[in-house]
Amino acid sequence: MTILVTGAGLIATHTARSLLDQGVGVVIYDPNPSLSYIESVVGPDRKLFHVEQGDVRDLPHIIDLMLRRGVTRILHTGGLVAPKTEENASLAFDVNVVGTRNMIEAARIRSLNRIVFVSSATVYGRSERTGSGPKEDEPYRPPSSFYAAYKAACEIIGLAYHQIAGVNLIICRPCAVYGRRDAVDGGPASRAIQNALMQAMSSPAGTTIPLDVPTGERAYVKDVALAVREAIFVEKPSTRVYNVGSGEIASAATFAAAINQAVPGANVIPASTGAEAPAPLPLDLTLARAELKYEPQWPVQRAITDFADELRAAAP
Repeated sequence: MTILVTGAGLIATHTARSLLDQGVGVVIYDPNPSLSYIESVVGPDRKLFHVEQGDVRDLPHIIDLMLRRGVTRILHTGGLVAPKTEENASLAFDVNVVGTRNMIEAARIRSLNRIVFVSSATVYGRSERTGSGPKEDEPYRPPSSFYAAYKAACEIIGLAYHQIAGVNLIICRPCAVYGRRDAVDGGPASRAIQNALMQAMSSPAGTTIPLDVPTGERAYVKDVALAVREAIFVEKPSTRVYNVGSGEIASAATFAAAINQAVPGANVIPASTGAEAPAPLPLDLTLARAELKYEPQWPVQRAITDFADELRAAAP
């Protein structure tokens, strides 16, 4: 069994490691793979592991690769993220939407056992609901970004392929994800958390380091990777969409306190950016818990402590 993983970022590499640990073959496919970062996550000299350079917009190349490597399932994480999606919406459409269509079409052509598309909880938009958090069957709301709009479009395309062409598609909708990233990867908030942690580790004790991240649900990548791995193999799913979250709302103050505890002498403080909008409710995880056997294991303090340990281990 070989899984084609598109993208070489946070979720892709950590899920690849989880798959390899189970003895499953993995091919990472990315236009500009950082081999040093990939190796630092998955480990050196892994058997059944390959990295291929290529573009999700190149369907013939994808089909050729699948034939050469004996691909049986796909995990599709590849695409542009903010701010690139907002700065060049046309390019982002080609990469994120057309690229996703290509991966689903490749799964159809090759009659693959499963394709998992990593979407985003941004498709829910921002609501004023109370009680439980967003559930998978909620209607799409007007998007607040091109990134969210394109994720929603990809979901609709994928569900159409499932309904009309019988493609065995599963969609994972993670909340915002953080963890040790490559230098060029990730959204602004995730990079801000990593930068604050790195500054705390490298600065003299007591140095004031501001941290500016909006309050919301954030999941550590090691939790998300396990959920995505299970989505690749779940049998007889009752749904085609699973929320993946941490179950907790965290603010800049939450992350600052965690960094200060994980790094002796650190003095990270939440940056004051004025009044925030009301924090959203955590995603409803009922389906993921029942069918993916998913249970978040990395609350903020434990995650930040592990994050710091990983940064130390990866330091030159």
